Amino acid sequence: MLLGSDERVWALSREARLSGMCSQMHARQTLMRCPDVLLRPLDLASAETEHSAFLAALTRTGLPVEAQTWGAAYTALHGDAGNHIQPLCTEIGQQVHQALGDPLTPALGWDTGKFTAHAAASYAKVGHMRLVQHDDESRFLNPLPFNLLPLPSLSLQQLHWLGIRTLGQFARLPATAVWQRFGAAGKLAQAWARGRDTRPVNVNVQPLPEPIHVEFDPPTALHPVALAHIVKALRAPLRLLTEQLSGCHRLRVALQFADEGSRTVDCVFIEPVGDGVRLRALLAHQLETLNWPAELIAVHITILETSELIAHQLTAATSAMPGVRRAGWRRRLPQMNGWRC
Repeated sequence: MLLGSDERVWALSREARLSGMCSQMHARQTLMRCPDVLLRPLDLASAETEHSAFLAALTRTGLPVEAQTWGAAYTALHGDAGNHIQPLCTEIGQQVHQALGDPLTPALGWDTGKFTAHAAASYAKVGHMRLVQHDDESRFLNPLPFNLLPLPSLSLQQLHWLGIRTLGQFARLPATAVWQRFGAAGKLAQAWARGRDTRPVNVNVQPLPEPIHVEFDPPTALHPVALAHIVKALRAPLRLLTEQLSGCHRLRVALQFADEGSRTVDCVFIEPVGDGVRLRALLAHQLETLNWPAELIAVHITILETSELIAHQLTAATSAMPGVRRAGWRRRLPQMNGWRC
């Protein structure tokens, strides 16, 4: 399990979940439940980089992608895949495996509904896939634990008091009683437990440029030299983004030094960047204030997030009409904030 700086669980394995542990649980609670549990400090930068690589591998398949949590996402197959489901899923899994390597081998679940697909991925072995056919949904879901449903903790506790332990038991409860006790959320959760989930995949991930690796030969300790190489390496991906009316919203530059040390620079732009001017200015400040332990030998550049470019001004004018004075107006647009296998 991965612990954040707040000493709480940020990510955990399926085995840990089955042992009764959950995210945001304090480290002391996990040790009380299982003294042998392996707790590791969370490397937030590395986790975000790996998650971005995971999403990038999925978007390269050309399929719609909806990011869920770290290392988990939904994809939608185009049209009726028919007998091609298994080879398509195999290909997706291979592409993700190639991008992330053996330590992060994916597990994949498939179904016509998102909840069942999520459950299938959660219970598939690493490096395997679990395909659930429509006629097999009830048999697959019934024995699974009811806490797979994202109900509030109080609702889950009440179900536990009622003796409910599995999705099948929850699915068989009278629908009226579920509605009266748990409201709209309970009614929706019961439909999912019965394999009825009509939610579409809501695309929230756009294809990102490939990470860029730049080596310095000979190594350099000059900030302007490093900055010039980084900005030059980013020209092509920034140009491609601007052609799509998008820009870089978050950028990460990992620096490697001759003494085998490393530093990471994260750049977050208030508005997406489509040119090198603002990017150069922020990077120059970051590099100058960074402690360099030795000469720089390489940088690894990753665009973590993109978004639509901001239109700064909107102008319009009425045409002149007899007896009517020409009018014009100009105003600034308000800034818009957006944002297993």
